[in-house]
Order: sequence, then structure tokens, then C-alpha cells
Amino acid sequence: MISRRGLLAASFFATAGCRCGVRAAVLDVPPIAADYPQEFHTEANRILDTAGKPRVFHGVAVPDVLWIAERNDAGIGYFDDRLFRAAANWRCDILRLSIAPALFRRHGPQETLRVLDASVAFARTYGLYLIVNFHTIGFPPDGRYEKLVDWQYGELYATDDAEITAFWTLVATRYRNEPAVAFYELINEPVRILPDGHFDYDSDPADWQRWRDYAEALIDRIRAVDPDKCAIVGGLEFAYDLSHAVDLPVRRPNVVYATHPYAGANWKRDWTSAFLQAATVVPVFATEFGWGEAHPEADDHGPAPYRTAILAAFDGAGISWTAWSMSHTFPPSLLAAADFTETTEYGSFIRQALARLAPK
Repeated sequence: MISRRGLLAASFFATAGCRCGVRAAVLDVPPIAADYPQEFHTEANRILDTAGKPRVFHGVAVPDVLWIAERNDAGIGYFDDRLFRAAANWRCDILRLSIAPALFRRHGPQETLRVLDASVAFARTYGLYLIVNFHTIGFPPDGRYEKLVDWQYGELYATDDAEITAFWTLVATRYRNEPAVAFYELINEPVRILPDGHFDYDSDPADWQRWRDYAEALIDRIRAVDPDKCAIVGGLEFAYDLSHAVDLPVRRPNVVYATHPYAGANWKRDWTSAFLQAATVVPVFATEFGWGEAHPEADDHGPAPYRTAILAAFDGAGISWTAWSMSHTFPPSLLAAADFTETTEYGSFIRQALARLAPK
């Protein structure tokens, strides 16, 4: 099976999705909630606010914010007030921000914090919460990562324990007292990679325990700086499979579990066993999902059509979600234009869903 992320990254600078003429003028935004910003914690399978009320988030995922902020042009997209205003106009309550290891290495801590600080300021302007995501693909316990080489940045996903720790120490130190940054997503997509470079699609409980142990140690390092922020731990098989978390949960408080159920991700394990059963005992957040040219709905093995079935599954299980991606260049793309004024057909569907789920 071709790596989903490899296919995505190979198309970084190719405009994705059809231009369907769906105009979405970025105009009014809803008022900021009176209780914004809050801090969150977990109990059983729920994310709770400071008053103990369950919270289910709905939003969009933004591709590598350092990359977009560096270019900040029509070719790759804009990182400015328009992005956050558009998200608020769509009735998002959360944005997931990605930073790849290669971009972190190239731009360094100062530029990383400049872009994230700007994100926090924009988020506070529009009453949005943020997930910060270290966007690598691989298996930290083995030290092997997907080899995807960009002509400018080199290997995008290659990293090591020292760099992972440095990134999260930097972020946790800066945002430990910033409730607008609601979640730290430790690793984008955990997946075992064999010595020959092939992906292992047959991970077992022992693999999960190794990843769990690594995640626990990383959470401990983060919480030495920021003891309260919720951490997001991804499932195996490109963050799709949370089946082992049912019997072997992460042994730390305030942990949320990420799943990435793209169309066709259920080719070996169905949604119930991959993440819906887990959602009955632990908090689950679909931090990426979607469909389009790279993930055709026709490839899905679940209830048809995928688009309505996946949102119904999330709604029924109380699963939070951020749709990939709020971009016109990183497929599957919600946007069909760099200036946030035109959506793809996929983006129009997600925008309607966000409006339906937003507080009235």
C-alpha cells in the first residue's frame, strides 16, 4: 500500500482538488464565547472544560505553518489574519498547526516561536483553540522515519529523540500558561518502518507498548515544564489504529488519542475496531481525516458514502475532529484558492458540517 503521507507530501506544491466555483466570502465571524479561553482535562473517555462540562471540538488542520509563513504567497498559501478569520467564519473552534522536523531545523527556535506566537494572537482575536503538532511520520522507539526528501529542506520527517525533546521543551516552556494552546500532539503519524524502508502494517500489542512507553517518557519530559496541558498520542498505522489503547492505555493523566481515518484507511481494520471501540473508554480526536484525489471515497471499505458515514461515526461517538487541510496546495484540500474565498467540493461539505455543529 502506498504511504498516504508520501503521496500527500509529493504533491506539496501541486494545487489539489477541483475549482468548483463554490464561493465563500470571508466576512462576519461569531462573537467570542464568554468563557474563552478555558483549560481542558480528561476523565474517562471525555474532554472536559474547567467547569466539568464535556467538550467536543470541530475544526480544520493547517499544513506546515513555518513553510507557509516563510513563503506567504499565492503559490503555497497565506499565513496571516485571513486564515484565522476564515476558520472562525467557517465556525471552527480549533485549528491544528503542524511543524515538520526539517522546517524546525532550518528556521530554528526563534522563528518557530515567532510563528506560533502570531498564531496565538490570531487565535485569541477570534476565540479559537490550537493544537500544536510535531509533524513527523515514523516510529521513535526504532528511530526510523519515512524518507521523503524535499529539494530545499532535505528529509522532511527525519528526526531523533534530542530534536523531539528540544521541540517540545521549547513549546511547553513558551505556552505552559497559554490556554489558547489547548493540546500538544506529540507525533503526527506513528508507524513502524522496517529496516528495508517498508511500512509494517501488522503491528501488534508489543509494538503499541513500545510506542506507549516512549510517549509516556516524552509526556513526563513535557510535564516537567508544563504539568497540565493535554497531550495527544496517535495510534499506530499512520495514527489510524487505536485498538490496543482499549486494554493498554497510556498511563498518564490528561491524554487524548489521535486517529486519522482517511477514506480507504480501513483496508485492514474497520472503524469500530480501529477507533470507535476505543472512544468508549478513552478520549479520541480525529486530528486528520478527509477524502479527495489522494484518498478517493471509492477506496473506502466502510458504509457509503464515506463523507456522511465518517461524520456520523464521529458524532455518534463524541469524537472531536480537525479536517485536513485548510489549504489549496496540501491535498486533500479544503480550499481552491489561496485567498480563502473559494472552496473545493470537499471543503464546502466540511464547512456546512462545521456550521451545523457550531453552538447556536
